[in-house]
Amino acid sequence: MNFVTYRSALLLPWLILACGGPAERDEAKAPSPYLYVWAGTGHDNTTGVDMIAVLDANPSSESYGAVLTALTVDSGGRSPAYTESVAPATGMLFVNDDRADKAYLVDFSDPIFPRRGGRLAKVPGGRRLHAFARLANGHVVATVQFGDSMVSGSPGGLAEFDALGNFVRQGWSRDSTFPGAKIRPSGLAVLPDIDRVVSASSSLDDERSADVVQVWRLSDLTLLKTLAIPEVRGDSAHVRPFAVSVVSDTSVLISSYNCGVYRVTGVAAEPGIERVLALPRPPNTGCAAPVAIGPFMILPVANAHRYAILDIAEPAHATEAGSFVTEETFLPHWISVDSGTDRLVVTGQSAGLPIVRIARFDSATGRLTWDERFRDTSAVLPGVSFDRPTWPNGVAGRAKPFGAVFVR
Repeated sequence: MNFVTYRSALLLPWLILACGGPAERDEAKAPSPYLYVWAGTGHDNTTGVDMIAVLDANPSSESYGAVLTALTVDSGGRSPAYTESVAPATGMLFVNDDRADKAYLVDFSDPIFPRRGGRLAKVPGGRRLHAFARLANGHVVATVQFGDSMVSGSPGGLAEFDALGNFVRQGWSRDSTFPGAKIRPSGLAVLPDIDRVVSASSSLDDERSADVVQVWRLSDLTLLKTLAIPEVRGDSAHVRPFAVSVVSDTSVLISSYNCGVYRVTGVAAEPGIERVLALPRPPNTGCAAPVAIGPFMILPVANAHRYAILDIAEPAHATEAGSFVTEETFLPHWISVDSGTDRLVVTGQSAGLPIVRIARFDSATGRLTWDERFRDTSAVLPGVSFDRPTWPNGVAGRAKPFGAVFVR
């Protein structure tokens, strides 16, 4: 679990002048006092309890890291997956159970004792929501993995919901220039200043989905352009474009599950795409939900048991600046930022250690470290285990943590 080499020149003037991406911190804030973890006892084809576990995330608290309460959201869940990456200032938190094709609202007006706020409306002709992006008006845009099976390839799309989970509109990924393509929208990012959404296509199943990125008009979810991920002969870095990150100069970076990084250019006018980086394989595969902070991107690499720290100060020339290695039993996947602080919450893929950790990231040096104080009592490893004898909601045994978000 050691931090290893970083480049010596750190582009400090860039740090001072940049207007960062979605994780940029406008002003220092006190740490969020609570951490919500979306977890479940089911898995894929087995049912179990989907729940929100509320953890004490206040570093000044004597019970820092303790599980305070737990809310049963669904007693017949299968695979809780994503939450919003940042909790809204007001309103309810959106979460989903991908395999069960259900999405829920969590009312956290009383943050220690959250309540189930109902389910999101179904998308007409669509199923299996995945990622969420909050808009300034409180609405949420979600990716939809599958569309109407009557259309060849059953391409998915995007759906917009109001703050109460009511369906507003949808747009479909089907594109006549990619006939029959199995386009499975996964990650997305919104660029409201230029009225755009960018989504990546990556199936959460074992099928071979289309390796494409799509550019949409945000205001009405009209599909504008489908871009094939560039391929390099003898290299599979283009496979399963998974996540979308908006970086400081409005460049959009796409990272694939096979650990390639691609830059989408001309998003507002004539979209194009170029490859900027591919981590060597093996062992680098399983790159999932990154976060961009200043001139860096933290990229989880599950099967290499590490976080790659990328220098994205010049997005067209991204490089790996360093690496933070974890135990071989931990498969990094999810990251969310505690806005206004240096804290991140991380979880792993279901096949690995069921643990939730808080990390600290120095955006001036690119150094990532564990918060050693955030741990179970008498635990050897930092973090809070989700393999517990009992939970406050009466559930017993191991739960799989996935999406996690700081709550104020």
